[in-house]
Amino acid sequence: MRSIRNRRMILLVLILLLLLTVWMMVGRTRSQQHNQVKTTERKTSSQVKFPNGQVIKHVEGTVTDPASIWVIVSKRYPLEDQAYRPTDLIIPNVAERVDKSQDEKSVRQIIAPALERMFADAKAQGYDLMVASGFRTYEQQQIYFDSYTAQFGREAANRFSALPGQSEHQTGLSLDVAYTDMQDCYLDVCFGDRPAGKWLAAHSYEYGFIVRYPADKIYVT
Repeated sequence: MRSIRNRRMILLVLILLLLLTVWMMVGRTRSQQHNQVKTTERKTSSQVKFPNGQVIKHVEGTVTDPASIWVIVSKRYPLEDQAYRPTDLIIPNVAERVDKSQDEKSVRQIIAPALERMFADAKAQGYDLMVASGFRTYEQQQIYFDSYTAQFGREAANRFSALPGQSEHQTGLSLDVAYTDMQDCYLDVCFGDRPAGKWLAAHSYEYGFIVRYPADKIYVT
């Protein structure tokens, strides 16, 4: 009798443990679903307010649309359309490299006013900046990448450049910034240590921009 009673007790304990495990799993699943809903809500309600007062709200799914300001372009997320070209390219009223093509002097119209104000404010601080390279076509990016590969090898080129279709320049929302004299750390990482580079890092967000590919984020980028 004692043996049967012990077996029943063990069976009861096992059943209770099983019920407890199931209850915990259900609770965890509900918590995850709740967090996912909250995350989706945050994404849906996020927005960007430009210095001119224009507000652009986030729309779900636009991170893959090259015409969206929310688009993500990288080695991991290349553009699906190799021939993509923004329809609103303009040449902003800022200093630019005179030997660049009309395309590389251009950016999307939506960012031009903020870019012009940022450069004007930088100049007021004593920093003469220019657009060294703006929009690039798929073909132009291929030319750059092939050139870097010929000079430094493909592996090295892939660390500091992007394959065509993987460059943010093709969106018209990205640009390279440099001193107008092209002498002090021109398109080099040391520009970030220069006064103008530090000013941009500290203030570019005020105009709707960010500094891409910081040195401490290489493992991500």
